[in-house]
Amino acid sequence: MFLRRRLFRRETTGQVIQPDFIRLHYPHYWHYDVLAGLKVMARLRLLGDQRCAESLDLLESKRLPDGGWPAESRYYARSDGRNGVYAERVNWGGKSVGHCNPWVTADALAILRQAERWSG
Repeated sequence: MFLRRRLFRRETTGQVIQPDFIRLHYPHYWHYDVLAGLKVMARLRLLGDQRCAESLDLLESKRLPDGGWPAESRYYARSDGRNGVYAERVNWGGKSVGHCNPWVTADALAILRQAERWSG
């Protein structure tokens, strides 16, 4: 099912299923984005499938000039421990479109290495 949709497109129209699917997040929790989909494909050793190519291209296109990747959005709020649901005490690198997020970068590099698109 994911491969038929190239990890983020509607099978019927080819349009992006949901805009959040093409934004990078960390951590994913129970949510989905193209990075989460590529992580699953990497674990299944399916990154060589041609239907992953567009998602890999998209991931590569989001690389910053400093060599890292940003977290373009997030699913949590920072907390001092008094907030309610979705409050997070861990610093996941935050959301910053112009700055590298180390967690997203580590995942992106591991995926691209397995896909033989990065040899660093």
